Amino acid sequence: MPLDAAVQSGETHGMIARVKAQRNAIIIYTDGACSGNPGPAACAAALSYQGREKRASRYLGMGTSNIAELEAVRLALRMLKRKDLPVDLHTDSKYVIGVLSLGWKAKANQQIIADLKAMLAQFADLRLIKVPGHAGVPLNELVDQMARDAILLRSGTES
Repeated sequence: MPLDAAVQSGETHGMIARVKAQRNAIIIYTDGACSGNPGPAACAAALSYQGREKRASRYLGMGTSNIAELEAVRLALRMLKRKDLPVDLHTDSKYVIGVLSLGWKAKANQQIIADLKAMLAQFADLRLIKVPGHAGVPLNELVDQMARDAILLRSGTES
């Protein structure tokens, strides 16, 4: 079943588990969305570990695409109970990768970035992994759809 049909029908359960977990890591996909920039914004995250899955989205109100992408990472990290397990966090945001792991100097969002760096430092083994956006990566497409839905519904979800 194509992803868009799976998302619309709700038949995406197990999709995260089908992504091959390397390093026996918690697998995370995050995405932020913004309708206009700035505009109504939302974020989403999908996590998988040893056959268990969690998903969440959150409507953010007015914001920018960069804020939405950063908040998606925060949403995912807050969903994790254990910090001693390896984590592979996937994002399609060059900005997130740059400001959180490549030393890019941000002109805006400095408090969010500082907070996220402090959160990341609590994990024993966390990798940020860049994935192409809007390129058919199933789990990236899933969290993108979840974030866009949160904008439309002006609310979030958790499962």
